[in-house]
Amino acid sequence: MGVLVDYFIADSEQSARRALSGGPGAAGLPYVDCKGWLDELGTLVAELSGRDLSEFGDTETVVVDEEEGPALERMASGTVEALAAVDDARLREYADEELLDEFEIERVTELRDLARTAVRLNQEMYCWMCP
Repeated sequence: MGVLVDYFIADSEQSARRALSGGPGAAGLPYVDCKGWLDELGTLVAELSGRDLSEFGDTETVVVDEEEGPALERMASGTVEALAAVDDARLREYADEELLDEFEIERVTELRDLARTAVRLNQEMYCWMCP
């Protein structure tokens, strides 16, 4: 079985930690369900933006359960800002290049919109992972 992954935004690390046990949906935080689809946002953003992954900075581990439980990572602000800056024309072009299906196009658009919300509200974007 793979790793479950959701990307979400929160106004503070304390708020983000509420998602640890049941995920961001259970904590009432805005999120995009990427289970079984995407586990590395930085790579996607590099492809969308045409920039090198190293330009964005590193994600920061917030919490890792040593007993193979859920974990939280804070996305690098450069990653979030680059994703928020992707326009609709580039999303369509990327979807055509990568032969994305409707589900995938919807997820990429939702992730971009979530990043835009994070930037607009001055919030952080996180990744919740659970084996």
